[in-house]
Amino acid sequence: MLNTTIRHGAVLAATAGVLSALAAHGAAAAARPEDAATGYACRYGAVSVSDAAGSAAPTARKPGVPLYATLRLHNTENTALTKASYVFAIGNLMKNRGPAPHVRWRVGKGSWHAMALHWNSKTNGSLPLWNSQALALGTIPSRGTVTTEISVSFPKKSIKAVDYDFLDVHSGACGSTRLDWYTGNGFSYWPWNGTPGKPAQTSGEH
Repeated sequence: MLNTTIRHGAVLAATAGVLSALAAHGAAAAARPEDAATGYACRYGAVSVSDAAGSAAPTARKPGVPLYATLRLHNTENTALTKASYVFAIGNLMKNRGPAPHVRWRVGKGSWHAMALHWNSKTNGSLPLWNSQALALGTIPSRGTVTTEISVSFPKKSIKAVDYDFLDVHSGACGSTRLDWYTGNGFSYWPWNGTPGKPAQTSGEH
């Protein structure tokens, strides 16, 4: 148990520099085109994303257990952001990526939808991750907030690892301008048995 805890902490510590660099890259890459209809200058940081759970990272000890994150997307501007959307990305930083996690999503208390994921070897220019297509949020009102809920579960033979998640936020009124690149708390698949970075074993498996 102690050894597993130490490994888990080491994995978290080793990723800190990578995640910080990704966030900095997102901010540096942002442009400020102007929306001709409203005169609003689109900018990185127009949307602020936060996790309702704070900094807690949910952990599954066996496959098929759904883990949840409730994310709040807050419009920091005095202009409504129409046709808002986000791309969800998730993955571990191990050499063995394992099978794609099963992910569902919804807006507010609406219906759940299955999220189709494709492998992107250069998400945000550097990190290999599973990516979704653009997921529609509707309009984020001026100074308002829209909530999206994410459900992640890991299939059998998944890698024992921390899978980090990201939101890349856009608005139809702002073209390709990134409004936020959010680094989530991650979703941890950490059975009691097995070695980090390899297909995990759970109780009852041989």
